[in-house]
Amino acid sequence: MRGIRIPALATAILAALMLPVTLLSPASAAAPTVDVRPLTLPIGEPPTIPYLHRPTDTSVTVVDPRTGKQTPVEVDPAGDYLDFFELLGRSGSGFVLRIRNDVDDRIVRVQPDVPQRTLTKMTNADVARLSADGRYLLRTAALSSGGIQVQVRNTTTGAVVARRTFKASTRPDPIDVSGTRVLVGGYSTPRTMIWDWKAGTIKTIASRAAYAGTFATNRLATYTKNPYAPDACSVVSTITAPGTTLWRGCLEAVASFSPDGARFATDAIAHESAVVVRRRSIRGTLLSTYRNPNKVWMHAWETNTRILMDSYPADGSDAWLVRCEVADCERATKFRNG
Repeated sequence: MRGIRIPALATAILAALMLPVTLLSPASAAAPTVDVRPLTLPIGEPPTIPYLHRPTDTSVTVVDPRTGKQTPVEVDPAGDYLDFFELLGRSGSGFVLRIRNDVDDRIVRVQPDVPQRTLTKMTNADVARLSADGRYLLRTAALSSGGIQVQVRNTTTGAVVARRTFKASTRPDPIDVSGTRVLVGGYSTPRTMIWDWKAGTIKTIASRAAYAGTFATNRLATYTKNPYAPDACSVVSTITAPGTTLWRGCLEAVASFSPDGARFATDAIAHESAVVVRRRSIRGTLLSTYRNPNKVWMHAWETNTRILMDSYPADGSDAWLVRCEVADCERATKFRNG
């Protein structure tokens, strides 16, 4: 795909410029709907972002496209469907993963030529993600007292930088960090908070529950209520002006924002069962729709416009990462996280 994109794009532009204006109908500019059943697509180049490679049930490596190196992950897998490996992201010159099965659940850091380090032990109900800059591990931990603690941890050592305990009913969801400020979503009642661990303060900035966003691009996605509720909706805004709605939808949820914040990709909201991924402009204009009756989910942005999706074949075999630039799609690599 990338090898032919520039000449193909140039040809398309020249052809468009030669057309009479009257021939450029609104239909020709409509957002395409694309079938992404992987086995019907050509095989292209590997992903340009870090990804997991699992040649067997008991071996896992992290592939770094920058260097071409594959870093082994030390695991003691059960060797069955209970094994689950999730690459949380890049952290400096290393990578942070979640490894879990029926007897083990932990966050580890792997780095070429450096011994693997366990950053923290987890339980199945705990959530974890990296801050957008990869500096911090954000996680929740259920306490024996009944509360839920939000922890900010160093992604090199695993040391706790800051912690804050919330009521269990709040169901805190830490989203991102900027300086000493943590973006936190919460339920019952839905709200979005800014926790400043240096000042020791919590400020509610919206009466909706944050579930995605980044300080760097000033983007925020929130739920109006529990997303499993049939009347729950999703709202896109900025962090600095959360009361100003850029887009609202009740069938979709934001999977992630593009690196420049100009677009976002969606999966079905929890109360829906659609098998589509959509790309939209930041104000909600539909740019493209990707469908696969055998299941498809947004995986990650490769660039500001190009996405990777987990797409499943009809024969029940392993999913592929499918790359799409608008309607131009191809297979990038086999994808097995579990």
